[in-house]
Amino acid sequence: MSLPVLVLLVFVMRRAKGVVEMLVKAYIETRTEREQRATMVAMAQSLPNGGAAARFEEGRPAWLFRKDAADPAGHRAIATREAA
Repeated sequence: MSLPVLVLLVFVMRRAKGVVEMLVKAYIETRTEREQRATMVAMAQSLPNGGAAARFEEGRPAWLFRKDAADPAGHRAIATREAA
């Protein structure tokens, strides 16, 4: 192999590493968001007489999870992306 091909290979590998890191970061953020949302829904469902649970992002309410006392048992808590 000649020197220019080796230099090109180094740059290609660095670019591929950057793309893989970006994809892994996006996957981890998505997975974390999903787990946090599932935890909040489970917490709202466990409220015995209805109520609400809010999730805060950057010091401000971002998600509101509600459970009405009239909801049938096992009904999924309402999750909205509106400010609480």
